[in-house]
Amino acid sequence: MSFLPNFRRRAATPLMIGGHRGHKSGVRENTIPNYRLIADSGISHIEIDVQMSADGEAVIYHDFELSEASPLQGMVRQYSLSELKNAFEIDTLEESLAWCSSAGMPAALELKTQLCSMYTDMEKLTQSIAGLLDYYRFYDMCFVFGLDYHSLYEIKRLAPKTNLGLIVPMVPRDPVKLMEDMEAQVYLCYIENLCPPLVEQLHRRGFTVDGSVINTRSRLEDALALGVDIIESDLPLEMLELYKEITIT
Repeated sequence: MSFLPNFRRRAATPLMIGGHRGHKSGVRENTIPNYRLIADSGISHIEIDVQMSADGEAVIYHDFELSEASPLQGMVRQYSLSELKNAFEIDTLEESLAWCSSAGMPAALELKTQLCSMYTDMEKLTQSIAGLLDYYRFYDMCFVFGLDYHSLYEIKRLAPKTNLGLIVPMVPRDPVKLMEDMEAQVYLCYIENLCPPLVEQLHRRGFTVDGSVINTRSRLEDALALGVDIIESDLPLEMLELYKEITIT
């Protein structure tokens, strides 16, 4: 069983609409209190961002640099978990997966990578992700994605049931071969780098296409015209309503 039935089971619309970092609101993104507000809204999943603290804990935070969204300065990887938690609200991956598992909420886990400064973190981070997916038996509730294909493949090696997604920032010569070589299930990119024949080619070979991030009516209309399967949005509730409006009219 793949992750797709569980995503579709939660989705209120044929297009699976996920909450990017949860959703934009007065509650800090990428936190469990944020997710709770939209858990029963008809979104298919939440997208969360995973990186490593200085003391080797997998934590949930989107940006590499802390100053814009926290009282701290510098990189996430420069602070221990206790220093991060004492400064602002931040969850660990284990806390997030425990909540998702108990709530039956599927997730897309983005492996955050800035390889020049973070390469020493990646072995520990991949081990943590693989171990937690196994502990919570969360394989059929998620896919793990990112730009660091080497680390993604290592997660797959450690936890073979893991569903992989590739962020593809270019138009590859042979997208199907790329997906097959990586044993990936989800092809993710900005919709500007998609066209109907590419989406159809991927669909014919059984792959899922994710076009993100979608926050406006025009981009949602483009995603629908392309025929993608999944989107993520900072405004998932608004996109759900827009989807219904567009498809009804």
